[in-house]
Amino acid sequence: MNNYDINQITNDFQKLSERVGCCNLHFETVRVANYPSEEWLSEIQRRPPPSTGRPLEEVLREGDEIFSYRISTKHPRFFAFIPSSVSPVSWLGDSLTSAYNAYAGSSESGSGVCAIERSMVSWIAEKFGLPSSAGGQFVSGASMATLTAVTVARDQCLSVELRQKAIVYISDESHFCIIKALRIIGFLDSQFRNIRCDSKYRMDTDHLRRTISEDIEGGLKPFLVVATCGTTSTGAIDPLNEIADIADEQGLWMHVDAAYGGSAAFSSTHRSLLNGLGRADSIAWDPHKWLFQTYGCGTILFRERSHPLKSFASTAHFCRDFEDEKEPQNPWNYGIELTRPARHMRLWFSLQVLGMDTIDKMIGRGFELSAVAEDEIKKLADWVLLAPTSLAIVNFRFAPHGLSEDVLDQINTRVSKELATEDIACILTTHLGGVVGLRMCTINPRVTDDDIRRVVSALNHSAQGVYGELSKDPN
Repeated sequence: MNNYDINQITNDFQKLSERVGCCNLHFETVRVANYPSEEWLSEIQRRPPPSTGRPLEEVLREGDEIFSYRISTKHPRFFAFIPSSVSPVSWLGDSLTSAYNAYAGSSESGSGVCAIERSMVSWIAEKFGLPSSAGGQFVSGASMATLTAVTVARDQCLSVELRQKAIVYISDESHFCIIKALRIIGFLDSQFRNIRCDSKYRMDTDHLRRTISEDIEGGLKPFLVVATCGTTSTGAIDPLNEIADIADEQGLWMHVDAAYGGSAAFSSTHRSLLNGLGRADSIAWDPHKWLFQTYGCGTILFRERSHPLKSFASTAHFCRDFEDEKEPQNPWNYGIELTRPARHMRLWFSLQVLGMDTIDKMIGRGFELSAVAEDEIKKLADWVLLAPTSLAIVNFRFAPHGLSEDVLDQINTRVSKELATEDIACILTTHLGGVVGLRMCTINPRVTDDDIRRVVSALNHSAQGVYGELSKDPN
């Protein structure tokens, strides 16, 4: 993408923000991380609601102060988390959804928004390569999507008698929400198998095969394998087709955590990275990660739209006027929630206003920025890459020769903290290959190439300074 394209997107966002009254429009004037004093926290946490109402303007001013204490994920020098810059179109759509407060649990009481949800779910499923039989719904995020998916997988694949023998396969890089969800529905830690990753931080399918065979020989019941399409630490994509082959051979349910990486399906130049995604039985995806939506916009998709009914279809005498016995389309029958907001409308609004061509460019920009970051790091003598750059995530480490791993861990940790304290950038650490490294997620389309260069230069300056201090202090 050329500079005109990026500037145009940024300018369009700015104009829209001004038209709808967004606070803190000038992103460069806001601190990357702004923390309150201990005194403020102590006072605000002790304060009860007032007995009588306060003037609206006064409450708005205080609310603005409360919201100001945060790590600003929309900031051009924020590279820490995957949920990043939000399109103003999304929060405008979110605001409208809250204003109308449509009930999206019933197809009759929310007929308009439920029709849009069914349409969007079908469209997303097609983009992911799922068959026309697919279905699903919008949920609050990948944690709820995962809980929904593993519940359905259990009920589709296991009799009650077999549940205590059931085994689940995850990788070293799987998100912790997977185990959390499995514990909630009754599985024990002894029923989880951690499959090691290869040198590219992808699930090792040879190890997966061997482990499954060992469990079968031990009289256990392998039933679920969880693949990841875009790991949190490195952006790695597990070998989806190979895992799908194993799942087919062994009769396992294949769930894919595509919360982050699923967005590549909407990139004309990078969607091939997701080859094999459509073979999954269930997929979790978060538009609030790399499709620039406000928090609370996630999806769960199933290869067969009817599968969730066995787990969730319910009724009550007070619902009889909203039911259709021939076709139980009410969303409450397909998921955990009865009362649910129309979470999808912010995404619908964004896609209608921006168009898919702009979304394509915004996603593609993340790949371009990660390439710039990688190139800049490679120019520095004392820095190394810790993992292949994938899905706009770059992992690296300050590692001059002659220092112990413990000292290098301390230096990289201090660099992360110094950059945040000095309001230069927010770049957090991660743990890869047994060492501490720094990680940049470059998916904010407002970021420029020069922003990346300045931040990498600041990283090196900070690291060299800490290194110099340690060299002078023999202790």
